[in-house]
Formats: sequence, C-alpha cells, structure tokens
Amino acid sequence: MRHAKALGFSHVDLRAQLDGGTIDNISMEAARELRGKLDEFELEVGSISSWAVNTCSFAGPPPYRDDDEAHHQAMSAVLERLFDLADIFRAPYVRIYSLYREEGFDQLPQAEQDAQFRYNADVMRRHAEHARTRNKTVLVENEPPTLTCNAREPGLLVKYADHPHLKINWDIVNGWRAGEYPTVEAYEPIKGHVRQTHLKGAVRASNSRTADHPQGRFGNFAIAGQDDFDYGPLMQAISMHDPHAIMTIDTHYPSLYVQDKIGEIEVVRRTKRYLESLIQPGNGA
Repeated sequence: MRHAKALGFSHVDLRAQLDGGTIDNISMEAARELRGKLDEFELEVGSISSWAVNTCSFAGPPPYRDDDEAHHQAMSAVLERLFDLADIFRAPYVRIYSLYREEGFDQLPQAEQDAQFRYNADVMRRHAEHARTRNKTVLVENEPPTLTCNAREPGLLVKYADHPHLKINWDIVNGWRAGEYPTVEAYEPIKGHVRQTHLKGAVRASNSRTADHPQGRFGNFAIAGQDDFDYGPLMQAISMHDPHAIMTIDTHYPSLYVQDKIGEIEVVRRTKRYLESLIQPGNGA
C-alpha cells in the first residue's frame, strides 16, 4: 500500500496475497482490518477479483460441468459472500469468470457454439441480477479457457445477457493469448461495456508471423513499452468510449523473461509511466 501510494495510484484491486490469504478466503474481520489500512493510505478499491466463481482450469479437465445447476447455485452462494466483502471494501465491481470452454469448442458447428454462448449469457444474467440486488456490478474477464476468450465473445455475452449490472473486464493481452491480436477494431464489440482493463506488455513468439497472423502469435508477458504490443490506439479508444473504465496494471511479473526481472516496483513504475504517456489530456480519461 505504501508503494501504491508513492507511485501515485488512487485505487487498487484485491485478489491474492492479502496477508497470506486471498479474496476468496479472507475473513470478514480481516477484511475490515484491511479496509482500515487502506483508509490510512487513502486508497480506494476498484474491484475485488475472485478465482472461485467458475474457476479456470489451464490444464486438465474442468473442475465443474457447465450444465450442472448445483454448480450455478453454489456460485450464487459464493457471490453473496463476495458482495458482502465488496460492501466492506466499498468496491463497486466483483470480477468473475464465465463458463468453461469445452475441448474442441472451436470446431463445433456455429449453431452449437451460439447455443453455448447463449447459455453462458443466461447464467451470467442470473449473477448480474443478483449483483443488482446488492448494488454491485459483475465484471466478466476474458480468459482463454472460458467462453469469453477474446473481445468478440464478451461482446456476444453482453449482447445476449442484456443486463446493466453485467460488464466487461477486458484483459487485452489475453485476447492475443487466445489468438486474436487486439486492435481498435477488435474492441468494437465491447465498446461502451468495459469497466476495467488489465494492462501488461507482451512479446510475440519467434517466427510466428504468417499470412493468417500478420502480427504474430503471443509469446510471453513483458514490460509494457519494452515489448511488441502497441497500446497507444487502444488506450485512446478506451479513454474516449469507456471513460469510466479503471485501467489496471496486471504485470504477471513472475512470467517475465529473466532480463526483465528488475523488481516488481520498478516494473510497475515503468509500466505506469508508459501507459499514462499514451493518453492525451482532455479526453475524459
């Protein structure tokens, strides 16, 4: 918190490493103590980020079935606790994952894919209505193992769900990880629905430029401004069309190359300085 304040941040996200716990297991008593510490540093909480709602599996079988109604009811109970925590932290947003992407999904007939997208939207709409009753908004993040892996798919989600308390946390580089190079055109389906972003640098895989992928494929995370991804056009577009979006630095520090491991605080300092330089004053950012 001292470093966040010294670096000029006004908001933080809460997810992992909360005095040895995470947002998914911290007690209410410990949460109140942490809120007091945040107040001491005059820091607000932009969102609380859960890994427990539709937990992602990046290897092996998923930990639940998308069609399991008992799972969805269990997630509602998890969300109720998260909303209690969000009240303590005065956080307007709770970040969650959408449903699991089955193996071979991209080879399914278009009609079957669309049916799964609509089912995902039905489940997320239920959670959004729950959020409405608690004066909160759920943010769905795009992750490669889920049914919202890039920008197009969260666009379908908000279109099909059509609920004001369901918005997007766009992890821009995650779209590249899922095979969609993020551009202003890729942003179009979610424009106006982004309430938070995850910003980090990325380098392309060696020899990955092809006719189908002229920008190449994602290789690894890197320090923004010292990488292969140009955030400039997207930062301008988001600040213009989603001016209330919280732009969150998400460094993935342990995944950086050895030569970039210059200390977490220095990585954040350089990333913040670079990203802030991309937004022109006077555009509502």
